[in-house]
Amino acid sequence: MAHDHARFGSLLHAYGRADDTPGHLAALAGGDPQARDAALGHLWSAVMHQGTPWTVTPPAAAAVAALLADPRPAAPLDAGLRSNLLSFLAAVAESAQPGFDAAELAAMAHPPGRDVDAALAAGEADDEEIWADEELANALYARALLGCREVVPTLLAAAVPLLGDPDATVRAAAAHAVTACATALGPGADPGPLGARLSTAASTAGPDERAALVLAMGELGLAPREYLDDPHPGVRACAALAPALADDPAATAELLAALDDPKATEHWFARRPPQLRGHIRFALVAAAVDRVERPERLLPAALAIAAHAGPHTARSDWGPLLHAIFAPGSVPGTGGALSAAQRHYLHALVANDNLWDPRNGSVGLVFRDAGLPHDREACRAMATAAAPPDPGPR
Repeated sequence: MAHDHARFGSLLHAYGRADDTPGHLAALAGGDPQARDAALGHLWSAVMHQGTPWTVTPPAAAAVAALLADPRPAAPLDAGLRSNLLSFLAAVAESAQPGFDAAELAAMAHPPGRDVDAALAAGEADDEEIWADEELANALYARALLGCREVVPTLLAAAVPLLGDPDATVRAAAAHAVTACATALGPGADPGPLGARLSTAASTAGPDERAALVLAMGELGLAPREYLDDPHPGVRACAALAPALADDPAATAELLAALDDPKATEHWFARRPPQLRGHIRFALVAAAVDRVERPERLLPAALAIAAHAGPHTARSDWGPLLHAIFAPGSVPGTGGALSAAQRHYLHALVANDNLWDPRNGSVGLVFRDAGLPHDREACRAMATAAAPPDPGPR
């Protein structure tokens, strides 16, 4: 693959000038496994840094799309590489952020009285001054977003054929990439034909792939209600996550049932659906907290998670549940006393030795945001002011 080094040298990635990006893109099509691994690392760390696009991101994504669309690359792309590159395209599409107003982004990308290209040519991007210059930094970010939006149709065209890839993992990654692109393009397109294709594929797919396809249907705004009765618990939970089923009592019940045994969710799939980042229970908790109004319905899930809670998941599972259960006005109380659900959950957290290091600021913030002291003995006194009652049925 030939790339314009001069053009890439005028672009930026997370670590500075992108003049090294063409070499990595070429390595993806080569036969050196170590160079390919380094190229993937470059895509995920420099070209897309923790979900943030840079001005090099759009042309790099277009090059990846061209590689995936090439039936005869210099070295065949194995299934693992194909699925990884599709996930990269999905991340680029997601970074396009259609919620941002295009006119505002265009104005930000070309600030009046400022020649952004001249500033880059003068070398301002080679030092930290660029990030201290708010106008210049905003212009570059806006250009990255606009560029990602412009390249989405190219990414979609490359991903759709891989819905029929011989490998199930690649098909799952393609479903994620296709729906990410469709979402980035906005509400203009009819999701029906693509949804029908995903549904047809899901009817014969194994559980891992079926879960990814069901999640993709949900991302398209469809309601995969029939999969709430799937024989596989992971597929049922993935169907329940569909935003279109947010008001469906059966979907909510499925989420809560899955969280009765949060550790079991980690063994649902041999290959986790690409849409689910981090532990699967994180997505289940987020949806349950968003949909369930009565804290006592969340209590069985909260207690199951509290037994294994740790500082590293403070913002992802037990913390959101704490905030939901202690939300102001969410539970009736007398004279400021804790409700039964609040006492029971706080009692379970007090019993966990992993949450009470006063040096852990992230855990302290979770307690503070819930209106609680990050003090074990103080919380113990609150939890045992009355004996924790049986939470009873949901």
